[in-house]
Formats: sequence, structure tokens, C-alpha cells
Amino acid sequence: MIQTNKLTLGSRQQGLSIPAALFVLVVVAMLATAMHKILGQGEQSIAREILAMRALMAAESGIERGLNQVLESNPASCSGDLSAPPSSLNPLITAWSLSANGMNSCEVTVSCGAAQLDSDSDGVLENYYTLRSSGQCGPPGDRAFRVVEVQARG
Repeated sequence: MIQTNKLTLGSRQQGLSIPAALFVLVVVAMLATAMHKILGQGEQSIAREILAMRALMAAESGIERGLNQVLESNPASCSGDLSAPPSSLNPLITAWSLSANGMNSCEVTVSCGAAQLDSDSDGVLENYYTLRSSGQCGPPGDRAFRVVEVQARG
């Protein structure tokens, strides 16, 4: 009789290990799924941050190009006024597509407005410019936009 009890007790212990093993497997699978989801969201976040940085660099490039055009080569190209910016600013550079590595999905639009003021009361009018550059990068469904605005005297 003692041997029969041991066999019964032993078979009960073996039956308990199968549900415990299944429970551990389910918990590990749920943890793996959660980790995979968290890592995927992190990758998307990094990709969007990179697009945002590219859009900012594109907008800054547009500002530099616009300032060079207005202050160095052709001040008359800035034909907008400063009555109600940004709607009163006129296009200076439209749909400039960047071709540098990493920036080939970016477009820049620059608008400009000018005013003449005698700020130092010497009787001579100075030109004041406001340039607004909008950079956008990425695929059409998930674009990043950044705007940079600069005021300059020339």
C-alpha cells in the first residue's frame, strides 16, 4: 500500500508541471510581444525625429539662400510688405527641392516682406526684411514641417 501511495503522489506532481510550464510560456510570450511593440514604437519615434531635424535644416537652408538673395544679389526681389505677416509676405523661393544626400525628400518655400524705416532718426531710410522659410521632409503621408523666420536689416 505504501508503494501505491507514492505512485499516486508522483503522478499528481507530474500533472501539475504541465500547467506550470504552459503558464511560464504564456508569460514569456506576452513579455516578448510587449518588448517588440515598445521597440517598434521607439524606432518610429526616432524616424520622425530624424525627419523633423531634416525639415529644420531644410528651412534653415532656405533662410540662408533667401538672405543671400535679398541682402547680396537682388534686394528688389523681396516685394511683400510687413502689414500683416505671414499672409502679406510674397514668395521669394517656391518649391525648392533639395538634392543633397539625406535631403532628397525635402522641399523649401521662402517668402519675404520689406519695410523702409528711419530707425536711428538720421533722415536715411533703412530696409528691414522679414523672411519666412518653410521646410518639409518625408513621404506625403507622414511629412515633418518646420518654419524658421528671420528679420534682417540691409
